[in-house]
Amino acid sequence: VDSKRMNIETVDQPINVSSRVSMQTSVLQTTTKTTAKHLSFLNPMFLGRVAMSTLFDSPPPSGWNSGLSHHKGKPSQFVIDDEGLKWRLCAGAAVFNSRNEVLVAERIGKPGSWQAPQGGVDAISNFQYSRTPETVTEAAVRELYEEVGLKNGNQVLIEQIGDDVGPIKCRYSTKGTGSWLEKEGYAGQELNWVIFRCADAMLERNPSLLCQLKGMNGEAPEFSAVKWENLDWVVDNVWKNKVRPYQVLRDASRRIIKQWDERCKAIDFTGQWARDSSRSIGVVEGLVSRGIGDEKAMEKATEPYIQFWKRATTDDREWVVTTYEADGTKPKRELHYPLGHFEEAYEGKSTLFGGNDGGVVSRHCFYLAESDSDDKIAHVTFSETPRGEELAARYMKNGELILRRTFWHSWGSNKVESTEVFTRC
Repeated sequence: VDSKRMNIETVDQPINVSSRVSMQTSVLQTTTKTTAKHLSFLNPMFLGRVAMSTLFDSPPPSGWNSGLSHHKGKPSQFVIDDEGLKWRLCAGAAVFNSRNEVLVAERIGKPGSWQAPQGGVDAISNFQYSRTPETVTEAAVRELYEEVGLKNGNQVLIEQIGDDVGPIKCRYSTKGTGSWLEKEGYAGQELNWVIFRCADAMLERNPSLLCQLKGMNGEAPEFSAVKWENLDWVVDNVWKNKVRPYQVLRDASRRIIKQWDERCKAIDFTGQWARDSSRSIGVVEGLVSRGIGDEKAMEKATEPYIQFWKRATTDDREWVVTTYEADGTKPKRELHYPLGHFEEAYEGKSTLFGGNDGGVVSRHCFYLAESDSDDKIAHVTFSETPRGEELAARYMKNGELILRRTFWHSWGSNKVESTEVFTRC
């Protein structure tokens, strides 16, 4: 190995170096910049400072000692500061719900010890059979699945934060804790936050019903419970050595929340919309599942369905919706959809809610991340009706308003899904 010290500029992305090329130093980190002049040069004693996949096209030679941390049997990336202290590179998954609370989990065997999912950034990624070092984002996605069973693109979506927020990271010391980190020569961890948004209404309402805490990908379970909490509570209750990273997250969250609110306000449902019944999917089946006969369900699914949407004067994120009779001209009802919980009283017979003599429906409005939407966000209404529970998600796609309903009838656990497309008229 060439033992000369190299002066390498800042590195933003992982570097792949062939085994046939003279092995020269690089520090592997995807979201954190550093300079090689602060590092001891690579030689067999210090090879642990470089991930193996950057040095070899194939697995390293037998007997090669990486020197990397092997927590859970996996070598991790790390950074070294100006004073020569070694910090394990770590990714944290901060999942926000519609109320801007964060998902936290209680550690097994440590009652009252709550934190967000997190873990080391692996030196060799398992992402799509990659041989390159894992990125911070990939690590956060993996840890979120392994520790609480949530998948990016399914129950959660990565939140694209603006440049004004910038990287959210902080180093915290584990000195004096007697932890495995200290025993392996680490000063502590550099925790890099990746922000996610809740994209599942069941997760929004009760994370304990959706999260899987048994340990995924063959990992041992780490948590015994999950819940949503505001960041002030988290800062006050997290392990004292980790307080600073959560303070940094709380400070950044003010801009993250502002950005989310602006995105919610930017959705434009204003105007009059008519359903294109020829493009409906599963609507007849959805009505039948509510106890409506086949013939009547077909009639309801194909008759004109026209609504007029306007913003509420109280909050730009709330809506007032007028629904018209089948003739498309006579108003049938006008309803304000406020954020949060509300109750809707209805009279007479209701196709969706059930009954012939009216009643009261408990409803809840909020916004969720939505991968199918042009702006990756949807307005959601959750309703508890005599016939069952219904989730209605509305979002914009290619200039059209998409209404996706999911219904769980009260006499069974099966769900029925339908999609309707509305065009401006």
